[in-house]
Amino acid sequence: MGRHWRRSVYSFRVLSQAAATQPPGPSATAPAGAGERYGPNTAEVTAFIESVGRLSPSKWKKVIAAREAATRVTRDGSGQPAEIVRALLGGAPNGAGTLPEPMSNVATDMAAILAKRSDAEAVAAWQAASALVRRRQLSALTFAAHYAPFASVIPPAQAVELPPIVDRFANALKWLSARQWESLARPWSLDRDSSASLLQAALKSRARESEEAVAIAAIAVAPRHVSGDAGWAAVKTAVHGGRVLSSMGELTPEQLQALWAPLEEAVALRSLTDAPVSDKPSRARTKKSPRPAEEIKVEKKRIARPRAAAAYGPNSSEVAAFVKAIPELSAIQWLRVLDRRQLVASVTREGEDESAVVVRSILAAVKASAGLELEARNSVFSAVERAAFALAARARLSDDEFKQHYGSMADVVPAREADTASFASRLAALNPEEWIRLAGVGAPADVAAVTPLVNAADALAAHLDPRTDAEVVVAWHALTALVRRHRLSAIKFAVSYAPFASAVVVTKASSIAPVVQRYLTAVGRLSAHQCSVLAEPWLLADDVSNALARATAGAATRAAEEAAALVALVTVPMRVTGDAGWAACKTATFGGRVIAARSNLSDEELLALWKPLERAIPLASLAASTKSR
Repeated sequence: MGRHWRRSVYSFRVLSQAAATQPPGPSATAPAGAGERYGPNTAEVTAFIESVGRLSPSKWKKVIAAREAATRVTRDGSGQPAEIVRALLGGAPNGAGTLPEPMSNVATDMAAILAKRSDAEAVAAWQAASALVRRRQLSALTFAAHYAPFASVIPPAQAVELPPIVDRFANALKWLSARQWESLARPWSLDRDSSASLLQAALKSRARESEEAVAIAAIAVAPRHVSGDAGWAAVKTAVHGGRVLSSMGELTPEQLQALWAPLEEAVALRSLTDAPVSDKPSRARTKKSPRPAEEIKVEKKRIARPRAAAAYGPNSSEVAAFVKAIPELSAIQWLRVLDRRQLVASVTREGEDESAVVVRSILAAVKASAGLELEARNSVFSAVERAAFALAARARLSDDEFKQHYGSMADVVPAREADTASFASRLAALNPEEWIRLAGVGAPADVAAVTPLVNAADALAAHLDPRTDAEVVVAWHALTALVRRHRLSAIKFAVSYAPFASAVVVTKASSIAPVVQRYLTAVGRLSAHQCSVLAEPWLLADDVSNALARATAGAATRAAEEAAALVALVTVPMRVTGDAGWAACKTATFGGRVIAARSNLSDEELLALWKPLERAIPLASLAASTKSR
């Protein structure tokens, strides 16, 4: 990985003074017998000279900034001095020889354009034009080193379109970290067989254009992270990668793996072969072939409304109310929410299945991937959630288990660099290309289950960012419980939502029968002794249990169960905690189910089912509303 000392392509000295007349433009008529004024690449050079003449001051600044950056890796300290370039452009005699065609034509046509430009601008333009004239005689790397300053303002022409995988690789270079560039700079070598196979494959696949494109991209980005010999070594490794990717069709899997080894640590090959080609939403493509007006009108009526209504899944109305209420909560209400969370935790003893790192990571991913299609966002959500859980539980997992759960995230955030303290902020700093790669290599997500969570997180992410970790976690638990309300048991839903039960009411009072309302009042007034009674073990006979199952098969008992669980999870922990508290809460929830189904039970069945609660809340205390069939 030696140092590259770059010189101008042409450095002839001039003997004779050129005619002091207005020089012809690049489109001037060529001499008789000379079909190409600037050689084989006349079209490219002509377009370049014309474009240079139209560059704005801001673009010239960009050129000089790019040239200064490139010199940090190409070591251009020995480039041709400005006075020599000025002499060549002006045709001044210099004692050794004359400037031959086609470079004399280039000098003549660029002299007026560069006359009023600074020395640095003139040198940069001369070197780029010289490289274009001899583009096919120079190696891809040498051409890129000369032309890189102008690549962003006057992109070089390409004879053929780049393979999509090479385009992805060139884009991926923009987002590599300093550590990844350092890995590219490490010394490496190929064995004779691998080198020979790559050379033959490159000759068959026209790898030249790919090498140039990757070289220009690497020279533009590498100086931000590495410089000097290490920077040049990293650029050469990147160009090797471009050659390998463009030759993939001529290589066996074993050869490809061996040739890609120097780059695998920085850019995993799988992330390029599996990633989507473009980050543009596919809906932009569908606009090119619109359907008939009648069909569009029918679809709007039939599809648009359900999609809007189901943004958060089957429970959209409750989730939308929660999302709207969260930003409006006062500081006192947040304190009450956290107090209730502690009460619930004292009886559930479930621990934090979703710690702050998990929730913060999910919210960061949802915000950062907002520009992707919904399907890609779902894949990103699932991959980030799984990886964050693995990080949170890393101490309890073996290395193999951790790698399995961390999964595809390793392609954008290596496992050795991930930790719970910085994972969320690392995700927030990922760029669009990395999100696209993650979406491409991640496993497909369950659209029906994940889409509502993505939409809900999207709506709340900005509001939760400034909240404390405890507030973020409790809000996320409540939000996900609402989204999955129809899939959770009543008490499981209540465990997650109880802290917000009074701040954001989601159970309509009209859905609760008067007798159930009286039962809920009784549960809210339980004493420590009554809670201890409810915590005692109990068991139902099979016939009684079957009777309850039949009575609740068509009855709307869910609302009563949820309401009873929500009240119990706030009241019971103030009297009894631990396993006894959890048992009391489950018994109270069971009571809500029984009392809601009372009209479908006989007197004997109702009394038998109420037996676990009778000593704590006598059935007679609920008065005439317990009337059976």
